[in-house]
Amino acid sequence: MRQTLCFAIAAAGLMSFASIAEAKDRLGPDEVLNKGDSLTSNNGVYSLVCQQDGNLVLYIKGGSRALWASRTDGKAITGCIMQGDGNLVLYAYSGRAVWATGTHGHPGAYLVVQDDGNVVIYSLEGKALWATGTHH
Repeated sequence: MRQTLCFAIAAAGLMSFASIAEAKDRLGPDEVLNKGDSLTSNNGVYSLVCQQDGNLVLYIKGGSRALWASRTDGKAITGCIMQGDGNLVLYAYSGRAVWATGTHGHPGAYLVVQDDGNVVIYSLEGKALWATGTHH
């Protein structure tokens, strides 16, 4: 009984950790957002979703209202990558870029889904390089 209880507590702790790890607000260099995955602002109001249909979409809580989209629905993409050179890119299975932010040349840049509803790519120095322009 005691071993079972310890296992249950440990398993619950691991599940909580996994949930925290999944609910992140940023994409760092060379990190990938696979189809079906999302990033969520720290306040839980805004989510950037890499949809199964190939579209990268920013939603307000509940997923009923899109604030911004890459307009790449219908494209067969592998996912979304924050490249090490600072460019956020959606790639087709062929390896061809379908959509990009054009922010290459900034190694170490990262993307953040902010609490104000804006999605921003920042340089290592903290300079905004690109944004959805959806801040509220």
